[in-house]
Amino acid sequence: MPRDIIKILEKNFSDMKAGEKMLISSPEKIADYVKTLAPGCFKSVKQIRKELALLEGADNTCPVTTGIFLKKAIEDNYNPEIIEKSSIPFWRVIDESHPILKKLEIDNNKIAELRIAEGFK
Repeated sequence: MPRDIIKILEKNFSDMKAGEKMLISSPEKIADYVKTLAPGCFKSVKQIRKELALLEGADNTCPVTTGIFLKKAIEDNYNPEIIEKSSIPFWRVIDESHPILKKLEIDNNKIAELRIAEGFK
């Protein structure tokens, strides 16, 4: 399993301040995190970043690599024939309007159906 990296920021970056500890995670760790989410539990990417960081003793997770690694985690675990059989329930971290769906060519209507079935509004 890839090892996480923690860097101390030398200057402000995105929503983080100089001096904070920034985690650089991995697609595998992000996939593992998403797999822990129960049906009906939605976590925004911002929440994921914060929670992953806290688990590793950092202040926040890099927003750039989190987006890249989330896309990779979905690509690696996505079942295009039957989305709900994908090995990670990625509809619990992105909604039908998330821009990542276009990059992955995933039908936003199917994501909406899965989210409604789990009780999301």
